[in-house]
Amino acid sequence: MKRILLFFVLSTFISIPSINAQNKGYEKSIEIGYSVGVAKYNNDNIHLSIINGYRFNNTLYAGIGVGVGYSNSLDGIDISTLRYTTEYRTDAILLPIYGNIKANLSNDTKISPFLSLNIGYTFDANQYLRDAPGFFLQPNFGVDFKITDQTSIYGLVGINLQHFEYTYTRNIGSTTSDWEITTKSEMFKAIDLKIGFKF
Repeated sequence: MKRILLFFVLSTFISIPSINAQNKGYEKSIEIGYSVGVAKYNNDNIHLSIINGYRFNNTLYAGIGVGVGYSNSLDGIDISTLRYTTEYRTDAILLPIYGNIKANLSNDTKISPFLSLNIGYTFDANQYLRDAPGFFLQPNFGVDFKITDQTSIYGLVGINLQHFEYTYTRNIGSTTSDWEITTKSEMFKAIDLKIGFKF
């Protein structure tokens, strides 16, 4: 299953850019970004994605995105009787698939601020499907800088809310029978910075 997901994402990256727009309003873009975790327990990640969609007018755009990313993600927390915390991390190859909605706030032909929202689901190529990170939500604010009639570059900053599960172990005694082991499920928070190119 992991190979199938990885093949799907790579095939999309290779084939989609070669598709010619058949309908007025078709747009595609490539984004690269970095997310910086901001909570007590968090994950940083670097990611690349491609978005294909349709621009309905000067204001509204909707598309579908797929991506690939890397994170040294949190796998477990171990808290000793002395309150000493140890974090266990593992390499994660993240494969997000999401819907994208974008609303430009200005009709300026050169510079246009916008709001966007990504909603989707993240898989991990190094995990089984049942262990996937899962649902994510990314509200963003950005600015488009037009280069030509068909191309522009843009930058955006957003909040990345990504579901993650990790093992939480608390040592409340001197033997293994005194360990309290639970699985915690949280929405990890990060500041997301991206640069994109629309063509």
